[in-house]
Amino acid sequence: MRSRIAATVVLLPLAGCGGGGGESATVTRPETATEVITAAAPASRAPCSTSGLRIVLPDEELPAAVAETRRRVFEAAIACDYDSLQAIALEGEPGFTYAYGGETSAADFWRGEEERGGKPLAILVRILAMPHTRNEAGFYAWPPAYSERPTAADWNALEEIYSRDEINAWREFGSYLGYRVGITPAGEWQFFVAGD
Repeated sequence: MRSRIAATVVLLPLAGCGGGGGESATVTRPETATEVITAAAPASRAPCSTSGLRIVLPDEELPAAVAETRRRVFEAAIACDYDSLQAIALEGEPGFTYAYGGETSAADFWRGEEERGGKPLAILVRILAMPHTRNEAGFYAWPPAYSERPTAADWNALEEIYSRDEINAWREFGSYLGYRVGITPAGEWQFFVAGD
């Protein structure tokens, strides 16, 4: 069952997400929405990449609004609750970036990636459990390798998620291009996207 969240797709250059040149799928919150319905996942739902994952969200020194959004996103991802994740994404302004392309629903995009064997939700959970950094737009961002000067420890922390070859390619390129999360100081979730 799909969420009844109305969404508009806006194609914009990616701002504050460490990339350039491409187009990004951005979901914006409808101005006339009066209710947000989150559907319960059916009991027969196919397992997602967080099924059986046991991970604890460590405390970090964050503004209260940022910490609350991080916690909500983490809990929805652990529960494989795509519709709740999309609802959290739609709370922010001006929109939420989740892909470079013409997708119209973040929930459908993540669900499709999981069905094709990708692991976006497991990656989301794992990077939110890492220490944060700040990006060029001033957002609180994860993982710490998504910074202007990642340390060797920041790169090595990615080994739980990515292959050594992928990590080495990003290091040689000079920028982390894996999945990254950005939350504004006001607690608005702005992006969970990979690529450039």
